[in-house]
Amino acid sequence: MLFFLLDPNNTVVSLLVVLILLTMLAFLIPNGVLSNESHNPDSLTNDGYYSITKSYCLFVTMVPLIWSLYLWASFDAVGHSLQMVVTLERLHISFGVDSVSLSLTILTTALFPICIMLMRTFKGYITFLLLEIVIYGALNVLDLLGFYILFEASLILLFLLIGRTPYGNIEAAYKIILYTMAGSLVLLPIIFVLYALGGSTSLIYLMCNFGSQGEGIWFLLPERQMILGWGLFIVFAVKIPLMPVHLWLPEAHVAAPTAGSVLLAGVLLKLGGIGFIRFMIPILPTFTASIFPLVCCMCLASFLFSTLSTIRQIDLKKIVAYSSIGHMAMITLAIFTMSEYSAYNATFMMVAHGLVSPCLFLLVGLLYDRFHTKFVLYFTGLGAHMPIFSIFFFLCTLANLSFPLFPNFIAEFLCLTSIFSVHSLYASNLHYHQYLLDKLYFY
Repeated sequence: MLFFLLDPNNTVVSLLVVLILLTMLAFLIPNGVLSNESHNPDSLTNDGYYSITKSYCLFVTMVPLIWSLYLWASFDAVGHSLQMVVTLERLHISFGVDSVSLSLTILTTALFPICIMLMRTFKGYITFLLLEIVIYGALNVLDLLGFYILFEASLILLFLLIGRTPYGNIEAAYKIILYTMAGSLVLLPIIFVLYALGGSTSLIYLMCNFGSQGEGIWFLLPERQMILGWGLFIVFAVKIPLMPVHLWLPEAHVAAPTAGSVLLAGVLLKLGGIGFIRFMIPILPTFTASIFPLVCCMCLASFLFSTLSTIRQIDLKKIVAYSSIGHMAMITLAIFTMSEYSAYNATFMMVAHGLVSPCLFLLVGLLYDRFHTKFVLYFTGLGAHMPIFSIFFFLCTLANLSFPLFPNFIAEFLCLTSIFSVHSLYASNLHYHQYLLDKLYFY
């Protein structure tokens, strides 16, 4: 049985099935306690109190983490870009792993145990386990309709997480749903058109048809690519997000619990990037190349606006949230250069941002748990009372500013390398404004 689950021909789907079964078992476990010591509900760590459900859910999140390390060990870096492909013929859907999805899968499975440790309710545990299922599926699915369904399922769970009472913000929850739903309503007819013309929404099938020289290439002519491409671009631009469809992100971060902000910054924003890399560029390369000047202007505007907005914020969560928009703009610009290593450089940036930004949200959450405010002016002289915390916060801030020797510096250098290889003017402009605004932000 174990050899069957770990077989490269089955292991991607096996992990998904095992995770679903383990999540279903969580409903059968009583929410008891393993310690008879007193329970303080106001404590973040809940010393002396560990529910059986929380312990079990933490164990469940460790299973995909170990499994993803096995996927990493089994992945052939010099082999085909798509590996461990599993096709479910009855469902007409395929799953597979490439270098981008593998990196984000390891990052996702590493963040979920932290999210479970931050949650305190049974509903929160189950919500995050279900989120892990749909996000893992979205990262590894090789079907555009399957990606659409799995991502929209994650938005439903995110709505429940942000719109919770009495601590949530139902207005912010509706804002994220309305923004993403508007993009999804544009994408859905595009998926139906692709299926009607090509007979499938499978990435493998569409790539094979596009690369063939037969008569099957007619439905992906440049004229049709321009029509279909705008639907894909709009939905992924909302999800990543780019200006002017970025306003849902700061509100979602402020209203979400600490675990929700960690997950949103670490994983959910990256689904737009993997959508560009996996679906848009292989299926619609002509459209992707034709809108490169427009994407450059949008990314530069997003970078400038988000950085200037970051400087004037007084809420710590909004400061980190607006800085994330600038980082995602650079990732998008690196992806659309379509240079030799643009996908790998953008992936490195996504992983670096997925490590640093959740750390900042975690530190802000620890501050809020103790002081019940995120107003930055109230934390004057914090280093005298919390020196170790202040050192960690300072180091994470330097990493977020892309200070040398931090992963964000290396990632942004690689992204700028991709941009310079295509258009030196765009890269010089972006680098100049980044340097100037980072200096102002640090001051």
